[in-house]
Amino acid sequence: MIKATVVYAISEFFCAIIMFGLNASLKAVTNYGKREKWFSRVFITQGMYLLGDGLSTVIPWHYVPVAGPLMILLNLYKALMLDVVSVAIFFYIDSCGQLTMSDTKKKRWLVCLPAILAAVFEVLVSIASPTLFMSVNMKLTSLLNCLLVGVPAFYALATVALAVHGASQSPTKTVRNFYLVTGTYPLVMVFFGALDIYFGEIPFYAFAATLCLIFLYLYQFGVFVDTLSLSSLSNLKGRERFKSFLEDIQKKGEMGEYYILLIDMDGLKSINDIYGREEGDRAVYLVGEKVEALEESALGSSCHYGGDEFLAVLRLADENAVALTIDDLKSAIKQSALAEKLATIPQVVVGFVRADTADGDLKMQLRIAESQIYEQKREFKKGDQEGNFFVDKVTGLPNANYFNSFAGNYVREHIYDKPAVVLVNIRGMQAYNNHYGYEQGDALLKRIAQELHKRFAKGILVRFAEDNFVIVTADPDVERLLTEAAAEINHKEAVGLRAGIYYCESDQDSVAIAVDKAKLAMRYIKDDRSVVYRVYDQEVSKSFERQAYVLEHFQEALDSGWIRPYYQIDVRSLTGAVCSAEALARWDDPKYGVLTPFFFVETLEDAHLVHKLDLEIIRQVCEMLARRLKEGQPVVPISVNLSRVDFQVCDIFAEVDQLRRHYGLEAKMLKIEILESTIATNPKELKRAIGKFHEAGYEVWMDDFGSGYSNFNNLDEYNFDLLKIDMVFLHSFDVRPHIKTILSMIVDMAKKMGMHTVCEGVETQEQADFLREIGCERLQGYILSKPVPQEEFESQLTHYAQSKVENPAENDYYDRLSHVNVLFDPMIDNGQKQDPGIKLPIGLIEREGDELDFVFMNHSYQQVLVDSGYHPDRWNQEAGSSHLFQSVMLKLMDESKAANGAEASQVYVFNGVSYLLEIRYLATDQLKQKQAYVYTFEKL
Repeated sequence: MIKATVVYAISEFFCAIIMFGLNASLKAVTNYGKREKWFSRVFITQGMYLLGDGLSTVIPWHYVPVAGPLMILLNLYKALMLDVVSVAIFFYIDSCGQLTMSDTKKKRWLVCLPAILAAVFEVLVSIASPTLFMSVNMKLTSLLNCLLVGVPAFYALATVALAVHGASQSPTKTVRNFYLVTGTYPLVMVFFGALDIYFGEIPFYAFAATLCLIFLYLYQFGVFVDTLSLSSLSNLKGRERFKSFLEDIQKKGEMGEYYILLIDMDGLKSINDIYGREEGDRAVYLVGEKVEALEESALGSSCHYGGDEFLAVLRLADENAVALTIDDLKSAIKQSALAEKLATIPQVVVGFVRADTADGDLKMQLRIAESQIYEQKREFKKGDQEGNFFVDKVTGLPNANYFNSFAGNYVREHIYDKPAVVLVNIRGMQAYNNHYGYEQGDALLKRIAQELHKRFAKGILVRFAEDNFVIVTADPDVERLLTEAAAEINHKEAVGLRAGIYYCESDQDSVAIAVDKAKLAMRYIKDDRSVVYRVYDQEVSKSFERQAYVLEHFQEALDSGWIRPYYQIDVRSLTGAVCSAEALARWDDPKYGVLTPFFFVETLEDAHLVHKLDLEIIRQVCEMLARRLKEGQPVVPISVNLSRVDFQVCDIFAEVDQLRRHYGLEAKMLKIEILESTIATNPKELKRAIGKFHEAGYEVWMDDFGSGYSNFNNLDEYNFDLLKIDMVFLHSFDVRPHIKTILSMIVDMAKKMGMHTVCEGVETQEQADFLREIGCERLQGYILSKPVPQEEFESQLTHYAQSKVENPAENDYYDRLSHVNVLFDPMIDNGQKQDPGIKLPIGLIEREGDELDFVFMNHSYQQVLVDSGYHPDRWNQEAGSSHLFQSVMLKLMDESKAANGAEASQVYVFNGVSYLLEIRYLATDQLKQKQAYVYTFEKL
């Protein structure tokens, strides 16, 4: 029995020595990468286990005083080492395969978790109840034997799964065979380990492990010393043969006839990160194949230098021949990538040096080549890097270059599933950037990209441009997935999504045209935030045809007079008189009828032609105003719209001012409207242009305030004269309880900042009355007039009663009168702090001679009158009949006017109640010789 145990132990010690010897030779004969490191750990841990098992067998435990604890400790050591061996084998196979479970610390901990839990259990049992592991006669129990086999068996099955996956995904038969052979190793170990435990006296496990590892050692390097490192899958010959070739040509004195090329794959990490290691391996293999092909054409040798780099030594005449060879290599790579339908076209950067440079010192030659590669990459990154390997640097998604190169292939491969091309736009992105800054905007783009990737990872998802993403997918649930993504983003973020969908039905469909059609479908949604997506259909198709028609016939429309202004009046809320109008472009087409801006403005903006449209509208406005003034007909100032593109393609101020001067108009007759969103697109140029307009005497209005994510800093920084409140606030006027508060705050803010106000989209009398009550100066909407052709607009001006059309000479007077902030105490300067929500009775009054006209009374004022028995509508007559009240008012008016607008006050008893009456002079209408005053009375 003693001899058997000694033979058992000696056998295990011998096997352990072989393991350590193989490990020592590993670095000397191979490229020592991550795979080799794990292979080395297999040798070391396997050898350490055999040493421990051999010691436990040969020690005469009956003569050792503390045999029990030592035996427990040694058995625990063996169990732990087997756990480590199992994990090392798993990571060794993984480093060759596709699942990449060893490339991050988090993944490695996850893989190790079962072994760690088993180890903790083994330690705890050894301390708390050692008899569970070892019987009183020092024999291993069934529980410990199960652990010794169970953990390795678990990892053996996982390793087999890795090997099978690696074999199924590998592009060469050699590599597939390698995976299958190495994958059987852990199963063999578990089998012979079980035999070892069962028979006890024959070291089955030691011999089997040693023989298997020797076989793997020889098999691996029989295959890969000549064909390079396993992880690259490049199928190139190894470094040793390459060095041997160099030595041969050096001996023959032919070094001067050869060039050494260092070929670097640029962007392999990006390919692995985005498309997975499988696609990265395919790219490496393809590049290696094309590098190897150079050997035949240029009588040389090549090898895989390591990672994403290759070496080639080629007989070439001069540097021109080298340059042609490099071009041929890149062309061959591109053609093969397209033919084999790789996800990307691998890019290479090549440095080269003549083989006799630096006396043939390969290390020095490679340094020279590497410095060339570095310079090429540096210059490459200064320019257009072909989409930085098709990767968007902000989101990490593929970009438009990738889409243009590969989306067509995807559509053709899935055409029977009617794949969808989806254009996704972020609503309010420009305003978000303007409000939060571009750094936060980039972070938002990343979050949205992640939300979309969760749902569309199987298709193609790219960041197409700025705030647009494009999805190409064969998923039949694309519409539901889009709705879910939009709901999630709407819930989490201060922006929304809108999308257009085009379903491809023919493999001849161009993806570029598909995106255009999806874009049209998306635009068809307009500003309806309740709609997430629109599918391209016949209705949208007609609109698409109209857009093509727009570009084809725009110049003809200009020349033929089809482009005309329609006018929508603005009414002064205090007086009900028309005080201005807005000129809106219409295309009166002989084929399609009257087209609104929705059908042509965005198309003209994209084509950078919209400035021609805007200038033609302004020209016709100026012509109409000049003609009517010459004829003595009533006119009002006209506001004209400028597009954001106008500020990019021409000196829009110079163009507008030239037209205005040509027709002999004063600058005050044209009001310049600029969309709030224009600020985000070209802020510096816009600021300069606004300054020029102001210097020349024009008013500049901010259009559609509140339509996006409004930035209040813009109001101060750009010095707008008027704030045009977007109609979106009135859409839910009756159902949103806080909308009146919001409108009041906007009007109050504008007046405190010295801006006038107009609200568009007024459709009911209730809305008009409320806006008048809070002091919104001008109203625009269908309740007053829809946009009408020029002939009808001129008829409106001509046939309105004179009192219903405000003379431009009176604009300044009424602007000062209506600019009074009736939401707060008008006797206190706008810049001073006041208590919000003041209930002070406030009125505006006009004086012509001794006649008084009460043109405005706020709600508090009207309530005082009602409580005192007066009707607000008859207050003009009733106040005039009170000679005492009228004389007091006239006296205070004279005092305030004489004091250049300082307030004048007096206590006045009204119906037995004492009030402090305060009056302040505002302005004089020089045309009609009347003055305007604001007054308040406060109960004492």
